[in-house]
Amino acid sequence: MPEKRNWERSDDPFAALSLHDLIEAREAFHVHLMRHPNVVATCLGYYRIRSSDSWPDDTKKIKGTFSRRLDNSEVRPYSWPAILVFVSGWVSETEFAKGKSYQPSDMLPAAVFLPDGRQIPICVIEAPRVAERPVEVPQLRYPLNNIGSGNPVTVVVQGERYLATVACLASDGHTTYALTNRHVTGPAGTVINSVIDRRAMRVGTSGPDQIGQIPFSTIYPGWVTESTVVNADIGLIRVDELDRWTARLQDGSVMGQMIDLSSKLFPLALVGRQVRGYGAASTWMLGEIQGLFYRYKSRGGFESVADFLIGPRTPHDGEPAVPFATRPGDSGTLWLLEGSLERPRDEKKRAADSKTLHPIAIQWGADRLVADSQNGVRAYALATLLSTACAYLKLDIIRDWNLDQRDTWGALGHFSIASSVANALSSRVPKLKTLMKNNISIISHPLETLHTGDFKGMSDDAIVPMADVPDFFWKHGRQGHSRQWEGPNHFADMDQVRPADKQDLLKLCQSDANVDPKVWDDFYTSVRDPLTNEVISYEHRGLLPFRVWQIFDEMVGFVRANKMDSFVCAAGVLAHYVADACQPLHISSWHHGDPTQPQHHTVHHKNGTTTDQVLALGDKVHDAYENGMLMANREAVLAGLAKTPAVGANEHIANGRDAALATVKLMRDTFNKVPPHELVNTFDSAGTAKEQLIAMWDNYGAATIDVMKDGTHLLAVLWESAWEEGGGESGNRNTVALTPEHSMEIVAPGKFLTSYKIDEIGAVLKWPGIEGAATG
Repeated sequence: MPEKRNWERSDDPFAALSLHDLIEAREAFHVHLMRHPNVVATCLGYYRIRSSDSWPDDTKKIKGTFSRRLDNSEVRPYSWPAILVFVSGWVSETEFAKGKSYQPSDMLPAAVFLPDGRQIPICVIEAPRVAERPVEVPQLRYPLNNIGSGNPVTVVVQGERYLATVACLASDGHTTYALTNRHVTGPAGTVINSVIDRRAMRVGTSGPDQIGQIPFSTIYPGWVTESTVVNADIGLIRVDELDRWTARLQDGSVMGQMIDLSSKLFPLALVGRQVRGYGAASTWMLGEIQGLFYRYKSRGGFESVADFLIGPRTPHDGEPAVPFATRPGDSGTLWLLEGSLERPRDEKKRAADSKTLHPIAIQWGADRLVADSQNGVRAYALATLLSTACAYLKLDIIRDWNLDQRDTWGALGHFSIASSVANALSSRVPKLKTLMKNNISIISHPLETLHTGDFKGMSDDAIVPMADVPDFFWKHGRQGHSRQWEGPNHFADMDQVRPADKQDLLKLCQSDANVDPKVWDDFYTSVRDPLTNEVISYEHRGLLPFRVWQIFDEMVGFVRANKMDSFVCAAGVLAHYVADACQPLHISSWHHGDPTQPQHHTVHHKNGTTTDQVLALGDKVHDAYENGMLMANREAVLAGLAKTPAVGANEHIANGRDAALATVKLMRDTFNKVPPHELVNTFDSAGTAKEQLIAMWDNYGAATIDVMKDGTHLLAVLWESAWEEGGGESGNRNTVALTPEHSMEIVAPGKFLTSYKIDEIGAVLKWPGIEGAATG
């Protein structure tokens, strides 16, 4: 929009109107408005002014009385909040006055009045709806390499091909999904196809969950509406092979942070903001948010709304009109807001901000309206908030493989612990100290890099520091190295209670005999997933201590075989799991909030069934604690870890089983020092996001440093013990640094520290006194 001065006056009766006011007024008068002749839909936004009308500071005053359409009107900086009423035909005041076809009472009012005197303007727009859908065969653009946002997916049902667009990738922490339109995904298990490098192939199967219609008041509590539902029509594709997918946008860029809106934050100023989306049928669509909560259909007493009505951009200051079209096949398109929610006032900063694309909505359909004087029909996109979809499906979007990964001890947590271990090794192992200090850049980042915070995980490179290989190479991997059962190795819900006897793994493991994968597997079978009330799937049966057991014994074997390069890589990888063991939200059922106090949501499936799903209250606490809080206080964290005590002479661990027992003790100590439920309650009780970080640090900052020191110390004990068990100080040992390329060659094969699920790992663990299997 042009940078003209705001014409909003203090005496303007509409200046203080909010989106909430518009919702309340439309709810009160919707039936009244829809009974008027020609009314087909309503929307919320700003009053649209005819483009030919004069501006307030123009000396020549022009105000048209002809039909106002979407193509000949615009939102100006001084436009006031209004209810937009779409009509199938424009009737002049003169015709109403004649009283022939229409009576004066049929004329839409200029405003409606709420009982307390608030006046809500009405803006009438001529936009007849067209029911016929054109028969189009879209020119689909299939990917040559990896599939991702904007690419087409198809499914054949009863001989008919259904087509949709991939919105983006998202993860529940263990499984990666692609979001798209549910008319393609269909029932769970449906095979989803695409074309990659000119070859038709299966890319995944439809996931178990999808969203149809959701009560408006459930999504937006406090905005009371009756019998109104928000249409979403979103389904999931359970991705087959991660290495075939990319998280980037069609232009290769990384999307910005998702726009998270709610009834507490939903600015009316979104109307008029420019957005863009890449559809499988239309490629890049450059659009503008024309209105909010477009109320387009009434059926069985229920009114259906779409969060956004998106149409062509309004040209300003002589700019040429930007073509806009959305076609069949674009359903599922990810719409991105150009710039942040609150745009900078400075012109240069604003220009830079506009280049960042923030995901805001998913398109699920279109409404065809006659939008110009030549009766030209234009399809307007109907879209639902992406944040709503993620909340209901309990997913986090993946903006890139090294960003926003859920259930990962933030990069600072892993790297800082890994970087601090070498200093905690004792003087009894000088060769080990030399080896590990020489390889600090292979295992982690130098401390000076951690102090600046200028580091990242996998990025687009093939080189990943060992401390984050489990996350960014094996768990959310690239280049074909992702592992199906890597996820459960990173956590264990030690406080999940078995209803039959009120036991949890913390209590069971007070007996060393129960630190046994068979015992744990039986325990998981006897409890229910609190989210689904179903038997816990193997993706969610955490086995963190047994992963430590496995790797410890492998490290001993590497030293004995004089494979110093494999030992370095295994030791660096072990840093990741030990760091996970001292992260309270990695070892608790409270990992994303209180599982006993959920917010219930009903998910409507395409087959007519519904599933009651829950969203934990503190769902954002995981990332806020491990990333936001630590990064904001990294100087204190690094200073604390520098004081980690050295390994004592009596701390030697003889085998992998004892390493697992020590890991369970670390987890128990972490529970005592940073109780997960108290941490979540602290987070939930705070106000803004900044206040939440401050509250967590004030209450648990010192304890967090303490448990991280515990983890750093245990890791030093494990490194030193495995080295001594393998006879590392005897003979000639190569202590030179590995090259990054060689380190990645070591960790790439699946046989290196193979990832197992809990019913498999017991067969490969080395039990003391028993000849055990080795994973090689």
